[in-house]
Amino acid sequence: MQLYSIVIGSLLLASCLSSSSASVVSSQSSLDTSLISSESSSSTSPSSESSNESSEVSSSTSSESSVESSSSSEVVSSSISSEPQYDYEGYYASLNGKSDAQVFLTLRPLLRQALTTEGNYLNERLPLTYGEARYILDETDRDPNNPNNLILVYRQTSVSSVWDSGSTWNREHVWPQSLLAPGLNTVNGDRHKGADLQNLKPANPAENTSRGNKYYGTATTPKTYLPQAANVRGDLARILFYMTTMYPELTLVNVNDGADLVTYQMAQLNLLVQWHLQDPVDAFELNRNNIIYSYQFNRNPYIDHEELVCRVWQNATPTIQSLCA
Repeated sequence: MQLYSIVIGSLLLASCLSSSSASVVSSQSSLDTSLISSESSSSTSPSSESSNESSEVSSSTSSESSVESSSSSEVVSSSISSEPQYDYEGYYASLNGKSDAQVFLTLRPLLRQALTTEGNYLNERLPLTYGEARYILDETDRDPNNPNNLILVYRQTSVSSVWDSGSTWNREHVWPQSLLAPGLNTVNGDRHKGADLQNLKPANPAENTSRGNKYYGTATTPKTYLPQAANVRGDLARILFYMTTMYPELTLVNVNDGADLVTYQMAQLNLLVQWHLQDPVDAFELNRNNIIYSYQFNRNPYIDHEELVCRVWQNATPTIQSLCA
């Protein structure tokens, strides 16, 4: 009986200790500001997009389609109890200790170090001219299996890299020129954002014309364009992520299929995040980023650190929240 009492007492003591050790003190941090609020694309204006830098990430999204939200705008609140810790080095060391909500505006000045003058887009100067890109794209997009050729962005075919005044290939603006700024027409001597190497890809001239200023979509229609090569879709998405980070006036939005965009906008944000996740960075894209850095002195962070896409946009819409979960 005495032994039995000792055993029972021991079990009770163990149970108390177990219960005590299982208590977890939870802490929850809230973001200083809502990361991104959806906005109606039809009401976006250049002046409102560039007037308040603290809301840049918010202005990088638009209202969801009717499937996503019945209201014209929706704030996706963050209830993240803790964020993963990342260790960044070298070029990206300034990201250390930054919350997800701070990443976007921390990246911007890092990328804009490439500019020699800041201000109105016509006063911004990149290191190289649009004309010089003709003799750099043959290096950035060189065919790894044939050093005399380059790879066309949409067709993914290998053609001679020799510049022949645009007959074999020409310079495609991934973010279309007409949506970069009102009336923008980049000529060879220009060094503004129309000459940004990160946004330029060699394309088949007919394919370039066919795409025009359409935004990317799930099918090719009068308003949208679907690249047939699935292995380039993530590359295109990451270029657009770079552009909206580099240039404060540019914003990525979601619009109903067939809707028009206004200057400074590109769509569809939800689809671009999906493409980014479905088509990861490969050696071709990494090499391209390295070569551009050697000429233009800035990098595409979404190539070097793929996790930054979800860190920046994960709370932009319910769709992206689900994609990044």
